[in-house]
Amino acid sequence: MSAHNVLHNMYKAPFSLPDPGDAGTLNVDRWHAHFPIVTAGASETRILAAPTKAGLTCVVEHDTDGGDFTLTVNPTSGTCYGYDQSNNTTIAYAEAGDWVAFGSVKIGSEYVWRVLRSEGVDVAQTITTLTTTTLTIGSTVLAAGDMTPGTGISTGTGTVCEHRVTKVGGLYKTEILLDVTGLNDGDTAGDVIGKDGDTANCHIGQITAAVNGTIIAGRVHCLEVPAGGDVDIDIWGSVDEATLAQDTAISAATGEEQLIDHGDWAANEIDELSALPDADGYLYLATGAQGTDQDYTAGIFLIELWGI
Repeated sequence: MSAHNVLHNMYKAPFSLPDPGDAGTLNVDRWHAHFPIVTAGASETRILAAPTKAGLTCVVEHDTDGGDFTLTVNPTSGTCYGYDQSNNTTIAYAEAGDWVAFGSVKIGSEYVWRVLRSEGVDVAQTITTLTTTTLTIGSTVLAAGDMTPGTGISTGTGTVCEHRVTKVGGLYKTEILLDVTGLNDGDTAGDVIGKDGDTANCHIGQITAAVNGTIIAGRVHCLEVPAGGDVDIDIWGSVDEATLAQDTAISAATGEEQLIDHGDWAANEIDELSALPDADGYLYLATGAQGTDQDYTAGIFLIELWGI
């Protein structure tokens, strides 16, 4: 028979192969093989034998549930076995409709199965965690670093303070999206805004040259008008203090500097920073006018900073 006829007959062959029963071995001799497993009792087993070539696919499905079964994939042999790089070999099936799709690959001189997709089963696979804060493609840095607010901000009820820093070429862009809902404005002009009760650590993030570059410009966009507390919210910078508490005078900070003095905010107003944050300094919100000692019920701002 010619090679062409052999290939043609393989494609004509039925995809489904019989279940060999408890403790039986599943041998894949065609592309797109399908094994509908029928169990008759608890704790049954099946073995998926190692493939004989690369490029094969097969699906092992729990078709009729008469009890749980465990599938052993590529029984231990050689350097590579199991269904992943950690050499895990067993997969537990518990319900009808559970299935795993496998594809065969060649590693060195050995052929092994690798999981392509699954549903209903807990397939233990090694996941590589990317711990670096920077992902670089050419001269574009997609994630230049991380910023976090102090606990006097992050623990506010309904409060949102999220950061994003990107770097393209030599330009950094820092974005801080801040919903002041749940924060308290204190009761005096120039008070630090944060979680009520004189909560410490009310900064909204630290500026560092490594993460943000050297800041050369910035602006604030009011996306939603503040409500509940004072509508006059200013932004301040502090050289090295991360621990300033809510209802503390911003003037108590070391090296404090007012970065924006806008007055009462209205929807969609944009204002540029009149001063720039120092390297390694922390950013704070403070009341511009007399505070009301009330929690904010609304108020969303987008702070944008550009650095080099």
